[in-house]
Amino acid sequence: MTYTFQISDTTPESKRIINMLLDLSKNSNTLQVVENKDDEFELTTEQESELDRRYAEFQNNPRNGKAWNDVRKTVLQ
Repeated sequence: MTYTFQISDTTPESKRIINMLLDLSKNSNTLQVVENKDDEFELTTEQESELDRRYAEFQNNPRNGKAWNDVRKTVLQ
């Protein structure tokens, strides 16, 4: 099982948490800390497949989708 945590490094508390996790990862075979820049991320194979499937569905049936403004209004209600 894999967990992903996003911790901002802008506050003293978050920096303490990051340093604690880095220290723990040095002595652990089960904990790995991976630093990503805000503009860098990787999709899993499953996520890529799902995006490809959705894009193909859109290309085959462009009228079946909803405009983002309509979806946003529904979500924000």
